[in-house]
Amino acid sequence: MTKLGFTGKVAIVTGAASGLGLSHARALAERGASVLLNDIAIRDGGESAAQIEAARLRSEGYDVHACNASVGIEADAESVIQEAVTRWGRIDSLVNNAGNSIAGRIQDVSTEDMRSVLEVHLMGMFWTMRAALRHMRKQDYGRIVNTASALGAFGAPEALPYATAKAAILGLSRSASLDNRDRNIRINTICPVAYTPMAKAYFEAHPELDTARLDPSAVSPLVVYLSHETCQPNGEVLSVAAGRVARIFTATVPGFVATPLTAEAVAENLHIAMDVSDYSIPGSSIDQYRLQPGS
Repeated sequence: MTKLGFTGKVAIVTGAASGLGLSHARALAERGASVLLNDIAIRDGGESAAQIEAARLRSEGYDVHACNASVGIEADAESVIQEAVTRWGRIDSLVNNAGNSIAGRIQDVSTEDMRSVLEVHLMGMFWTMRAALRHMRKQDYGRIVNTASALGAFGAPEALPYATAKAAILGLSRSASLDNRDRNIRINTICPVAYTPMAKAYFEAHPELDTARLDPSAVSPLVVYLSHETCQPNGEVLSVAAGRVARIFTATVPGFVATPLTAEAVAENLHIAMDVSDYSIPGSSIDQYRLQPGS
């Protein structure tokens, strides 16, 4: 099989100074991409973590530079994209990985904490995508990989801000993929599981989960493929962990029809509405509307 190369391509990875982001950045650089590492983290001594890691990768011969702007601020998020375009003249791949995590139940979460998580995960992703897509549409090429989570796809207790932000990313990515299917642009979402500094507290709270195979490097191969010019999926969500890659999808079942629909009819036929033995996967909301009676 031909190795997937990135010579001449430019990639941006946010949240790239450690964990998943650093693993993705290294994987892309090793395959020939010019990479911009974005991260706001500061190491002991006051040095930029992104600058330290970029310098380390450059010392290994890779074309990697750093940007310390915060994607949680609109102007800064847009400047991340502009920095890559100014330096290399284009942007081919954007890997949105930046995030923060605040735990809590809905009855306990403050408005400030909720906004803090949404600003970075959701709005930061919106701002970087919007800026990148303006360039990608002009060049009729682009690949975007957004990082969501199984917590967003399936929910989780005591993780409301994070789960809400990650669920919103699924809708953002899917709609953006439909908005740009008229170009050679692919926008997909990953739901990774990896033992990273940000996830450490979660795994410590769940000692029954085996972290031995959850190295970030086991996630990056999927990011490499989704960032490559040969990538065909668009608008998809893929779970990835410990060597397993699997599609996550939203589907609908035939359900039941009652005319007129009454509360009693719902009670009597709810088991039919909930039956998942047969289902279809709508390409967009229009497909779901076509399942309605008389359509």
